[in-house]
Amino acid sequence: MYASIWHFTGDPDELMRRYDAMLADIPSANMRLHLCLRTADGIVIVDTCPSHEVFEQFATGPFPALRSQHGLPEPKDVQDGPVHAAFIDGIRTGDP
Repeated sequence: MYASIWHFTGDPDELMRRYDAMLADIPSANMRLHLCLRTADGIVIVDTCPSHEVFEQFATGPFPALRSQHGLPEPKDVQDGPVHAAFIDGIRTGDP
């Protein structure tokens, strides 16, 4: 599993509306482990992909156009890396 953390700055309420609209265009089955956090100066999205290659394909392929279509700005910062551990409802998921 591979994860990315995307920081978007702006009015959190407006960014969350745009984020919610964008999610309507993404099948929920594609979401393995995904979070959207409200911050004082925007939102943070934590997303996972099966591999670094899948992350790169999505991040440089459909995601920029999808963000633009829904008015999400360029991210202030993006960090990514392999997931060491992930827990959902107390159960470890992904590769140990």
